[in-house]
Amino acid sequence: MDRRILIDRRWVLQALGASVAAAGCSLLPSSRLERRPRWFSPAAPRPPVVFIHGAFGSRLRNRVTRQEIWPIGVTDLLVSGYDELGVSLDPDTGDAVADDIEAFDLFDDVGVVEFYGSLVSMLTTVGGYRRAWPGAPIDDDAPRLYALLYDWRRELSGAAQQLDQLIEQIRTEHNSPDLKVDLVAHSSGGLVARYYLLYGGMPLDANGPSQPDFAGAAKVERSVAIGVPELGMTRAAAALVEGEPVVFNRVGPEVLSTSGSTAQLLPHGDEVWLLDAMGEPIMADARNVDTWRELGMGIFDPHVRSRVRREVGGGARGRARVELLERGFALRLERARRFHAAIRAVPIPADVGYFTIGGDCRPTQARLLVETPGGDPTVRTRPESVRARRADLDYARLMLEMGDGMVTRSSSGCSPEWPGSDQRPAPPAEDWRWQRYVCASHNRLVGNIDCQRALLHALADDEDPPANTLG
Repeated sequence: MDRRILIDRRWVLQALGASVAAAGCSLLPSSRLERRPRWFSPAAPRPPVVFIHGAFGSRLRNRVTRQEIWPIGVTDLLVSGYDELGVSLDPDTGDAVADDIEAFDLFDDVGVVEFYGSLVSMLTTVGGYRRAWPGAPIDDDAPRLYALLYDWRRELSGAAQQLDQLIEQIRTEHNSPDLKVDLVAHSSGGLVARYYLLYGGMPLDANGPSQPDFAGAAKVERSVAIGVPELGMTRAAAALVEGEPVVFNRVGPEVLSTSGSTAQLLPHGDEVWLLDAMGEPIMADARNVDTWRELGMGIFDPHVRSRVRREVGGGARGRARVELLERGFALRLERARRFHAAIRAVPIPADVGYFTIGGDCRPTQARLLVETPGGDPTVRTRPESVRARRADLDYARLMLEMGDGMVTRSSSGCSPEWPGSDQRPAPPAEDWRWQRYVCASHNRLVGNIDCQRALLHALADDEDPPANTLG
């Protein structure tokens, strides 16, 4: 390979790492756990662990051309709006259709920033697990560590179906038809786990939530949720409004509007997520397409619509593309509403121990604010972006809560700070063993030493780990 390309690739990875750092991730070396705690015995019989990544957490490529479309390419970094990350749509209905994109590996690290590589390293070196892939022979008694690799652009219920297939294969390869596994899930991966525990590999019902059969819970010993938006995340709404920043560009709202998982990360309505210019709540459903249309957000933003029309040549073709994106977005919002109803139909049964680890020391988007300059609504996603500022309003206090920079503590802990309804959300599980919070940003949680200690406590089935040091 040309040496210049190698140097460019290295520079790209460093730049992407810097971009992630600017979004709330430190560039300092990870303070990961490197020494086995005395209370954690790797010799104890333990079930296999299946790790479930979150959004942007697996590498994606075209299975035919083998071209990698995520995390990044040199040309895309400089000039692309990441259109290749858009999900293929049925030209008549706007619904998602199959394409040639596949997940083929975890997003371990980029430049000097570690993502999931730190977690895998800790579990294998400190935890005593052996990294395994489906199809690999089981030739000793060491507990195995698997990763569910799925296309994070698509609906999370589809990933739950893949999880069921993976667990069945693990059972077959262990020659143990009743084997149970432990689930460790980060971010939106925790919603995959939650759906799976209630419904197994059952598809999302087109007419609303099905009756849970707990088929997944019967195959799981415990589930650890790390930075999971149990009540959704306002950051997802902000991304659909203005795009998701990546280095010098953004994954545009028109691209994210094709993603089923992005819609399923939207706020559920338990907490106020939208304010007017006076700082008063706007009781609007984030999963109702009329909310987006009336406020001119996302694909309904005139600037976004103009860009979409221009990119396909304008005219009738441009109008057709905008209409297709609108129809598809409405479908994904409705399916997100059904997905939320499904995972909240009942708590996860007591047969499964449930553990929560989150971040709580970083200002995190909790509410967006709507201004009306000239009479047209304009959505502000950050306190500093508010234009017509009132001296009597603290915009940071109104729009931010503590969390990990992406997921608020109130969402991961199912305890709204500013309730959006009179009905308090039920806990995610009957046997919710404990919640532990550490000081780390969302993408650095799994590499944080206190998070990793807490994870080992959960995998050791520790009923009440120390609240502070977790040592």
